[in-house]
Parts: sequence; structure tokens; C-alpha cells
Amino acid sequence: MSFYKFVLSLFRLYSKVFYKYEVIGAENIPNEGNLIIAANHKSNLDPIFVAAAIKNRTVAPIGKKELFENKILGKILTNLNVIPIDRENPGISTIKTILKKLKEGYAVGIFPEGTRIKGNGFGDAKAGLALFAVKGKANVVPISIISNYKIFNKVTIYIDKPISFEEYYKQKLSAEDYERLSGDVLEVIKDNYYKR
Repeated sequence: MSFYKFVLSLFRLYSKVFYKYEVIGAENIPNEGNLIIAANHKSNLDPIFVAAAIKNRTVAPIGKKELFENKILGKILTNLNVIPIDRENPGISTIKTILKKLKEGYAVGIFPEGTRIKGNGFGDAKAGLALFAVKGKANVVPISIISNYKIFNKVTIYIDKPISFEEYYKQKLSAEDYERLSGDVLEVIKDNYYKR
């Protein structure tokens, strides 16, 4: 068993033992093709809950580069396919790494708001999500994590249908365009969050 699969099995066990963990819409994760997973972000547990929900793809989440400053944690994150990113100034090499991961068949995990937003509110979507989707010719699956994160309480992972940005592949888009498209995905995440 690979390190990734071993850790994922621990994530699933943790989620089931300590939370009433429920996944709705797992069939909406395509088995192949370039794919980005986009979820809301309110807790440090979110990457665990999302990874545990996806059984048919290997996820490569994007994480802030500061997490890699601790050498032991950095090594673990690297073995879990986490892609370090400078949130203030993502360089061209990071963008290339993300596009490479998409081509290699990983489902790249992104939090559109770029950081944790606590409570019931949401932040603004950053341009990166749509940029990677368009440049990487990837569909985006919106995921809503619905929980108060209190131990033994319910956690619902609601996975919606993939969104295609194919109509934009050949267009010249501005930063504002990318932000707007990312915002459209976040709206789907928010709608499902508030409905449930």
C-alpha cells in the first residue's frame, strides 16, 4: 500500500469515528480527464474531509508554502502530493507544476477563497481557480463542506456536477475575468452550503 493510500485510509477512519461523516454525490467525480476539486475552507480539517471523500482519483491539493518550512511536515506533505504555493505571489514555476499535475491525471485540490474563512460567511474567490481550469483544460467539481466541526457532530461533503470552462479555452481573459469565473464556482459551493 502506498503512503498516500495508507494516510487516506487513516483520514477515512478518523472522519467516521469522530464525526457523522456523509458524502453525497461521489458519482460526480469523473474517473478520468483533467480535474480540479474546489471546496470552501473553514477549518484545518477540510483537506482531510475532502481527500477522504474522493476514492476514485488521487488528489494533489494546493497548500501554502509556509507549511513546508517544517522539514518533517514538508516531507509528509510532499509524499501526499501537496503543491506548495506562495499565496501572495504564485510564480510561473508553481503554475507549471499545477498544470503538470493535471496532465499526469491528478485531481488538483483548490480552496477558491485562498484561505480559511470561519463562520457561515464566505470570502471572495481568487483568480487562480479559473486560471488553472482554463490553462489546464480541466473541469471543476464544486464541493461544499457543511459542518460546525464539533467532534461527533455531522460533516456533510456535498459534491456537485463538474463545471466546464471549455468555451473560454481560446479566449484572452483578464485577471478580472478569471476572478469572475472563480466566483461563479464559489456561488455553486455557497448555494449548496446554505441549502443543506
